[in-house]
Amino acid sequence: MAAHELAWITWIRETTQKEPGELPAMPAVAGRLMELVSNPRVELEELEAVISQDQSIAARLIQAANSVLYRGVMPAETVSRAAMRLGLRETGQIAMAAACRSLYDTRDRCEIETFPDLWEAAWKDSLVCAFGGRLIARELKLGDPERVFLAGMFRHIGTLLTLKVISRGLVRGRLARPPEPAELVRGLEALHVSVGVDYLKRAGMPGFVVDAVDRHHDAFVPFAPENLELHVVRVADGICARIGVTPLATAELGMAAEQSIAALAIDAERLEYFELQLQELVDQVADMM
Repeated sequence: MAAHELAWITWIRETTQKEPGELPAMPAVAGRLMELVSNPRVELEELEAVISQDQSIAARLIQAANSVLYRGVMPAETVSRAAMRLGLRETGQIAMAAACRSLYDTRDRCEIETFPDLWEAAWKDSLVCAFGGRLIARELKLGDPERVFLAGMFRHIGTLLTLKVISRGLVRGRLARPPEPAELVRGLEALHVSVGVDYLKRAGMPGFVVDAVDRHHDAFVPFAPENLELHVVRVADGICARIGVTPLATAELGMAAEQSIAALAIDAERLEYFELQLQELVDQVADMM
């Protein structure tokens, strides 16, 4: 690794650890929604009340309810009608995703100019892995599909945050130039797990989400009841890379996904089916972006 490359990787690691204010804040409403979604006794009306307080989240929920994934005979024009169509858990998950959408927004010119194609691609990758992971969990009847959804959505949050810090470093003169493409790939591989884990811990995210981010690239994860959701996330993550959804990734499953595929006894035919399902999701989630 060249000295320049090592220097900017070290700088980003130190910045995210010592200057967390450089990172975008987790939306406050996301924490409240996480509490409600995690409460088995929550009522749909409680979710509606929180969602209705944020026009952006309300609009995205209605947009999702009218998307190709959920479209009904009549359009859903209110939060209440959208929630009735989607159901309790689906409403909570989509609202949670909508609350976190702002993290992927480009806030300054440098972000747009430095990584023009990565912001929307990273958001689409998060949605496809979340919905795709949930689909796989339901098909295999393994783990909690709702937990898989959230873990899949946040698994690459460290990639997003690293790109944000690079952009800010360029604006403020703390980085002389943007990384070359190959440097960026190596840097993201080195940083995205630790940056994501630290950020989610500070944001108070549930342990299962933090654990999935921390271990989704581990070479080996034992087959055990407490690891079922993690294995499903790793499978969905590998498929996202293989079908070209994950930005900057090679079109391969990767060793982590292959190990989880073997652990869950997913045969070639079923794997191909899951790949086709996630490929369909690529177009379907576009209506929700």
